[in-house]
Amino acid sequence: MEGMSPFILDDDAREALFVGARSNLKFADRPVSMDTIIEVWDLIKWGPTANNTVPLRLVAATSDDARARISSHAAEGNRAKLKAAPLILVAARDERFHDHFAVTGGTETAAARFDADPEARTRFSHTNAMLQTGYLILGLRSAGLAVRPVGGFDRAGVDADVFADSPWRSEVLLLVGYPTDDHGAGDRKGRIDATAAIREI
Repeated sequence: MEGMSPFILDDDAREALFVGARSNLKFADRPVSMDTIIEVWDLIKWGPTANNTVPLRLVAATSDDARARISSHAAEGNRAKLKAAPLILVAARDERFHDHFAVTGGTETAAARFDADPEARTRFSHTNAMLQTGYLILGLRSAGLAVRPVGGFDRAGVDADVFADSPWRSEVLLLVGYPTDDHGAGDRKGRIDATAAIREI
């Protein structure tokens, strides 16, 4: 009916997922359970990707040693941010994602095509892992968590340190924790509106 909201999410849900959520620099003094991360994964894994692939992989730095190792590869200006986060997730892509086609429904022909073209495989896994990372951020927010993505780090350094014997490759760091009223992220910046962002042809 005319005048009705097009959203199936109520105002509180839209506020939690989009409007009110911030990329926190300050977090509550409360641990993030791995059970929560697993539950979020089991929700967001259903988000659509090209050819039904699931190339996103996560490493949770839960030990002091792991946090120190990952933080050592961060840009100097980001290290204090990592230290403040209760949990650091390394969002990565699996360059052998097609090894799981028996689960995700890919064909042997498609797997062979990816094996024959490593550059295309990297592009494909990057694009779809980043798409899944967007789902992951919303999934974490839906569990009441705040998330700050961090791209300022030495990916080759993290890959050599964390993924040396693995086809996983780092994409972005996610700083995760329960929010506080003082998010530390400063005043909300603006966003371009639909007239500048959408064209109809």
